[in-house]
Amino acid sequence: MTDSEILIVEISGKRPGTSKQRPTEKFQTRFDHLIISNNSAGYDSTWDIVDVPDDYRQFYIENYKISDKAYFAPMNRSYAIKYARERGYKYLIQLDDNIETIELAYKIGNKMFRNHGANMFDDFVEMLVCILENSNACMSGMRLQSMMPQKQFLAERYLYSFFALKLKDCPDVFHGDFEDDIEYRLKCTEKGLPTLMCVPLAYGKTSQVSGKDESGNRAAYTEAGLKRGETMRKIHGDVYKCGLKGTTASTVPTHGVFFRHQLKPIKVGTILYDKQAIVDRFQQLLAKYKKVLPDKIIEKKTPKRKG
Repeated sequence: MTDSEILIVEISGKRPGTSKQRPTEKFQTRFDHLIISNNSAGYDSTWDIVDVPDDYRQFYIENYKISDKAYFAPMNRSYAIKYARERGYKYLIQLDDNIETIELAYKIGNKMFRNHGANMFDDFVEMLVCILENSNACMSGMRLQSMMPQKQFLAERYLYSFFALKLKDCPDVFHGDFEDDIEYRLKCTEKGLPTLMCVPLAYGKTSQVSGKDESGNRAAYTEAGLKRGETMRKIHGDVYKCGLKGTTASTVPTHGVFFRHQLKPIKVGTILYDKQAIVDRFQQLLAKYKKVLPDKIIEKKTPKRKG
């Protein structure tokens, strides 16, 4: 890969202010980067901003919009693909605008080690692109930080918020209203292309506790309740269900009850063209960001014998 082949896009709309409101912009990167937005009024950013042009907005509304309240994010994501392709990029990194942290998590024996820091950002981008370069996947991404890592290094999973796309293979459009990212993975599946998660890499997002933040699209999520999953249940009812549960292990709250996706696992089949290249890249990550533990001297006292 070369730096000029990669474009980083933050997907954002209706979240005015600085990087305090959109913490993703606090990450520093050497790659080309910008914001694509349906409504950037009031944004104060060091990142360049590209508003979705009127002709593309009309095209998306006429051909792909499902609801009046939540088509903006999938429209922005779709335009980002078009924008990157037209400018000759090979790989597109898409980011939500509310990513606060990134981390590397791994186990030694039964002990979990976590290391996090904004300085990891470009290395994580390179890791995701390396996976796409050396496999049949058209999409690679990371684990949500609140989800415990499992034994796998690479796994076919649903990807959100921080992911890379191989532009020559990936579908053109994020189609939908609320669940555009899930529907997009199913499009990839229909094309016989896996979406791969690099399990040790993770991102953390701003709190989604009800009432604390209704910016961006969150107010529409809260208002929708169970209707949020209505379209996905109709078009992909064989793999998608949803419900409301009173648990924090979920996504968006509705008056103390949380909306939760229920997704059947999907396996397309992964082909690694150069497994060693992926392993080598990850070993470089581990060497650079491994947790350095201080030396310890453990003194054990032998009890005195009686008599």
